[in-house]
Amino acid sequence: MADNKNNNKNLITPNSIVCDSSSLISITDAGLFGALVIVSRNLQGNLVISEEVQHESIDRPINNPQYSFSAVRLKRAMLDGIFRVANSRQDTIQKVLNLTNNIFIINSKPLRLVHEGEAELVALAIDNNLSTLLMDERNTRMLVEDPISMKNHMEKEWNTKITINQKALQEFQFLTRGIHVIRSSEILALAYDINYFRKFHELEEKAFESALYAIKFNGCAISFDEIKELIREV
Repeated sequence: MADNKNNNKNLITPNSIVCDSSSLISITDAGLFGALVIVSRNLQGNLVISEEVQHESIDRPINNPQYSFSAVRLKRAMLDGIFRVANSRQDTIQKVLNLTNNIFIINSKPLRLVHEGEAELVALAIDNNLSTLLMDERNTRMLVEDPISMKNHMEKEWNTKITINQKALQEFQFLTRGIHVIRSSEILALAYDINYFRKFHELEEKAFESALYAIKFNGCAISFDEIKELIREV
């Protein structure tokens, strides 16, 4: 078994996309898994998941009638070799958890924002030298992309003062340098650029718009204004 995992890992290319279970489920539930596959192939990369993501998106829901069809489709993709399974080191996961959950201080206490599942995926990208992380979860994405805007938003929403642990923030930014977090909506925008929606002919733009709303209602953290902006850009 170990040899198979090592062989699997050796097939991971630098342009691969690390996938979160919630993003996989929302894309698959919306009938758009093909867009993700085409984008990864266009990037000459793989779709990379952890064993926990496999458990959450395939192994566990496949026996639940409410979610089994999406799990079956993902299982078929796994059997077809579309996914690569990789692991992260426990010490890297713990480091990500320690840093992310000590960046913001509220009422003299650290604010816990990131759970082990999200930390594991960030660690997977770090340990496997991968730069693209597909994750619809907002907190982790904002910590990687724009922690200052995140702080300002939380202060306004909660009407309270939040301070930043600069040492933890700087260490986290150094640890995640070069990592880009994208959402399901960015996958669809990339798919549009490489003509995935061309099969709808004169309804190409309408299909893209409908797909964006489909992933929103299936869990992607994208606002209506952001959807309108993406539609304007195409």
